[in-house]
Amino acid sequence: MAQTIRMEAVKTLVGCLSVLAAVGTGEAQVILSEVMFDPSGSEFYDEFIEIQNLGEQPVDLKGWRLGDGEETDEIVPREGTTLLQAGAFGLVLDAGYFAHSTRYAPLPEEALILTVEDATLGKGGLGNARPERIVLIAPSEDTVASMTYRVGNRPGHSEEKINPRAGDGPENWADSRWEGGTPGRINSVSPKADDLALLILPKTPLEVRAGEQETFELIVVNRGQRDAHDFRVEVSDTVHALVWTETGDALAPGDSLVVAYPIAGVAPGRYVYSARARFKADQDTSNNRVSWEVVVGAHPFQVVVNEVMFAPPTKQPEWVELLNRSDQVLDMSGWQIQDSRPAAVELSGSMRLLPGGYAVVAEDTGRFLSRYPDVTAPVVAPGRWPRLNDGGDAVVIRDATGCVVDSMVYGRQTAPTSHRSLERIDPDGASSGSANWLFSTDRAGATPGQTNSVSLQGQSEGIQLSASPNPFHERVEITYSLSISRADVNLWVFDHLGHRVKTLLNAEPGGSRRRVDWDGTGERGRHLKPGIYILYLEAVGPDGRVYRARTPVVLARGL
Repeated sequence: MAQTIRMEAVKTLVGCLSVLAAVGTGEAQVILSEVMFDPSGSEFYDEFIEIQNLGEQPVDLKGWRLGDGEETDEIVPREGTTLLQAGAFGLVLDAGYFAHSTRYAPLPEEALILTVEDATLGKGGLGNARPERIVLIAPSEDTVASMTYRVGNRPGHSEEKINPRAGDGPENWADSRWEGGTPGRINSVSPKADDLALLILPKTPLEVRAGEQETFELIVVNRGQRDAHDFRVEVSDTVHALVWTETGDALAPGDSLVVAYPIAGVAPGRYVYSARARFKADQDTSNNRVSWEVVVGAHPFQVVVNEVMFAPPTKQPEWVELLNRSDQVLDMSGWQIQDSRPAAVELSGSMRLLPGGYAVVAEDTGRFLSRYPDVTAPVVAPGRWPRLNDGGDAVVIRDATGCVVDSMVYGRQTAPTSHRSLERIDPDGASSGSANWLFSTDRAGATPGQTNSVSLQGQSEGIQLSASPNPFHERVEITYSLSISRADVNLWVFDHLGHRVKTLLNAEPGGSRRRVDWDGTGERGRHLKPGIYILYLEAVGPDGRVYRARTPVVLARGL
């Protein structure tokens, strides 16, 4: 009988020791995982401390205390149990959070939501000015875990434990990668079982010259601890949305895969491309997106210098007009302008040039639009204007890759005497030399944003001359057009007796068309008598050929 009693006592003692050993082991498996001491929301309600049970058995947190080095408070459940399941997170929030904040909503369902008996964590909350020690104490009064956080985190970025099973030294803690931290979830700085990351290999922006092809390389890296299966990479841009997809079968931990994306056949301009690695099991989606910029250049002469105002009237700005000769919409962001000096200046802002459309690069956009208020073409200014010399200079246009798209040179002999712009005759003709350039014949002295006054007009062989209105009282508009690109033009007015009474143009250089006004006055400015007058035009082409035309016009003033 006595032997039996002794055996039962031994069994009871062993059982008690086993329970105590189990409790001690459980305590040792509960760790501090994350501390939010400087939230981006309320300092009163949005601080939190996260713990985790790394053991294989649940741990009852009843009677446990948590706080800073000056004060600890008992952990209590938000509702229900204090039992922290194996592998689960316990999220300890300020007592006032639930009534005054939704900063971390929705709270993770799988986490055990807890608080403390006091109104704040620690003594008066967790400080931001100096490091503080965080302690977790079991009912046995043993300090189960402790760590000292470092201050200086960006607001809303918690202190997170890197390796949950390593120590609590400062080398195993880091600032959260995500604003708001990871309350009740795996830490952003901790290794994940499933984590696929996406990296970019070349520099950005990637420059693609017109007509060429470049390849942008992406790297898919398995940063997780398990094989990644059935993933894909999607590439999209700001214009075409989803443009390309590449799938992958399997990638072992630590392995990487290079994905090459070709870029070709894209219209000139700047584009933002983005790529995303899609992996259903991914536990960290913050590292599976990348973006980069692509700059596509223009073909030579796709855009041409069409008009140059290098000697404007006093206090008026210099400017250059561009013409898009292509059938593409061109994004001219990052394009450059320069004169004969080597330094090119980038155009400010963005500008989209429509097919066949005009754009103006002005020294001063405000003064330009004040001078030409009816211009509807886009007007931009460079950061610094390359001042154009009246006695001769160059105008060079470069695309965003730095390649020359068009250039022209004007010389001293072309300097105007009447503040007129220099206009291109034929957009398809050569930019170099003076043969394709004439001074504007428009009344305003320039034609920004519209067809040049000297532009080559397609028509039948010969010359056309007309007057409108006819008869006229105060003023008549005389229009001529030639089948040649340039000529020296005479335009005279004769009376019915054949006497020349007015010279409107005297061997004046011109293009294939022009408008001239006549107010019905003679050479000395006196009003002529009502009656029939003859307009006589004579144009001499570069080859010496003479074109002649005449038409009657009726001056009806006084009739």
